[in-house]
Amino acid sequence: MKKQVTGDPSLPSGQKIEGLHAVLAGTAGEYPPVVFEHGCGVSSEVWSLVYPEIAELTQTLVYDRAGYGFSDPGPLPRTSDRCVEDLRRLVERLEIARPFILVGHSLGGFYARLYTERYPEDVAALVLIDASHEDEIRGAFPIPYLKRQKLSVRLYGLAKYAAQIGLLPWLAARRWIPGFGRFVAKLPRRASDAMWDRVFSAESLAAAESEYECFVGETGSVPGSRFVRLPLAVVKAGIYRPSASTRRTVRQEVERTLYNTAVKMKDLSETGRLLEVDGSGHHVQVDKPGTVIGLLKRLLDILHARNAGGAGTYPERTR
Repeated sequence: MKKQVTGDPSLPSGQKIEGLHAVLAGTAGEYPPVVFEHGCGVSSEVWSLVYPEIAELTQTLVYDRAGYGFSDPGPLPRTSDRCVEDLRRLVERLEIARPFILVGHSLGGFYARLYTERYPEDVAALVLIDASHEDEIRGAFPIPYLKRQKLSVRLYGLAKYAAQIGLLPWLAARRWIPGFGRFVAKLPRRASDAMWDRVFSAESLAAAESEYECFVGETGSVPGSRFVRLPLAVVKAGIYRPSASTRRTVRQEVERTLYNTAVKMKDLSETGRLLEVDGSGHHVQVDKPGTVIGLLKRLLDILHARNAGGAGTYPERTR
């Protein structure tokens, strides 16, 4: 199959296929490939502490969704359907061996669920890392939290305007974005520089605004199927500790509901497991990359053992 690939000297690595920047590493063999889906408002660089380790065992694919990182902007609105179909085309054009392990973080986890529902034959196992869930935009959460979700869309819009007039790129070039420096400082230098250069571009923020607006407004498909016995790991940032008080604060109620949502995702499969990661923020793959690497290696071993006629399990909880 002929791939529409463009050589671009500005790309740090990888290739562009139909406008999407993709990095293939490792070699497919006895283990299934691993495909990574990043969250909203960032880029594939958030996987840079994880995928090189996994690529020593099998083939890995990390890519920037349309508008992010080194990918070209895609048609608007950026609905869940468009994002899922973009990944499907990329997998086909790169001739990724199927089924593979699909790993999704944050909003990327929402897309990963929809991909698995739509193309179950493609997915050998599903890993959801602090994944977004449709309950976060519905009445299951406290009203202040729901209002904050809608406010986030407006903030992305303001950030997009600040990028369009050149303010955010100017600040990013001088490393003057509060908090962001501490986050990307954990990444390899090349990945950190790429994040500074690309995350605050008008194209990236337009994609983020559109994706989140579609998520909050439920524009596009919402996954609704269970996966029966599909190997499923749900990774939650932080450990939920219930309050002893019968009167919860809004924050405590949000924490309780986030935990319940993670349990709900775990229960999508009979073999689902929930792993709570102590000391981690939302980007578990950056704060605790060893936990994600260890989980993926264990899943690879389990799938390999099953193909060989054996069996395997993985732990309920990581602290």
